[in-house]
Amino acid sequence: MQVSDLTFRLKLYTIGFLSPVILFLSFLFAAPYVLKVSEPFHKSDLAILETQSLPSKKFLKSIASLYQKKTFSRLIVVIREDKADNLLISQTEKEQKITANLAALQVSTDAIQFLTIAPSRLGDSDEAAKNILKVIVSENLKSILLLTREFESKRILKVYQKNLSSLPVQISCFLFPSDMTASSWFLSDDGFREVAYEYIRYLYYLIRGII
Repeated sequence: MQVSDLTFRLKLYTIGFLSPVILFLSFLFAAPYVLKVSEPFHKSDLAILETQSLPSKKFLKSIASLYQKKTFSRLIVVIREDKADNLLISQTEKEQKITANLAALQVSTDAIQFLTIAPSRLGDSDEAAKNILKVIVSENLKSILLLTREFESKRILKVYQKNLSSLPVQISCFLFPSDMTASSWFLSDDGFREVAYEYIRYLYYLIRGII
C-alpha cells in the first residue's frame, strides 16, 4: 500500500471518528443556552410554582419579592399526588410549611392556593397545564407567570404554551438562577445532572411531541 493511500485512509478514519465526537460535544455544550428562556417576564394575574420538595429559602424569598412588587397577586403551588407510605413529610404538612414560610416573608395566606395533580406519563407540567387551563377559563385570566428553575424554563414554558394555545393568555417565565453557569456546569456532578439530564428530558419531550 502506498504512503499516500495510507494517509488518505487515515484521514478518512480520523474525520469519521472525530466529526461525530465534535458534533456531540458542540450539541452538549449548547445545552445551557437552549434550555433557558431569554424573554423578560411580565406582571401577571397568576403565578404558578411546580414543586415536589419544599422550595429553598432562596426561592421563597424570590417569590415573596415578586409578590411584594405586585408582579402577581395570587400563587398556585402545584404538587403531584404521592400516596407512598414511606414519605418523610405528608402532602398536608408540605402545604402547611410552604404556606408558613411564605407568610413569614409577608406573602398573604389568602394569595396562596395549592393544586394537587395526578401522576401523568406525559409529566407533571403537562398535567399541571391542563388543570391550570380550567382555572384560566373559569376566572377569565389574561396572564400567568411560571416560576421555574433556570434550566427547566424552556421545557416548562413550551408545555404550557402548547396546552394553552387555544386561549388568549400571556405566558412568561421567572427564572430561579442556577448556581451553575454556561462555562462551569460540566465541572461538577451536580451541574452535569442539572443540565445534561434536563437536556435529555427536553429532547425526549420534543421527540414525543409533548412540546
